[in-house]
Amino acid sequence: MIQALLASGIVFGLLKLFERGKDRGLDGFTSIAFVLVPELLIFLATIGTGIAGINQQFLVALVALYFIVPTLMLRLQFELSWKQSALYGLLVLLVVVAVDTLFYLLLSAATA
Repeated sequence: MIQALLASGIVFGLLKLFERGKDRGLDGFTSIAFVLVPELLIFLATIGTGIAGINQQFLVALVALYFIVPTLMLRLQFELSWKQSALYGLLVLLVVVAVDTLFYLLLSAATA
């Protein structure tokens, strides 16, 4: 959960940087939704696969939700172009993967 809040903060800062001078309604609440909605969906899927006894390796593809959710939200809710929505979705995906990777590296270094 800590890495989700860190990623949300970084996404918020980057959105503010790229969207300066434009008033589209992209605020901190939106950047939190870009990260927390996929996070909660992956969490629920993990619980479901654990209960059903399914191998959790199939959940790796759900990382694409970090791209899909922001892209669709930006296109359908904020009416950005598909290209700009996809670029921001890719930005969210890259930030989340980078923050998660650094978080787990620091965590494994602290426990070793």
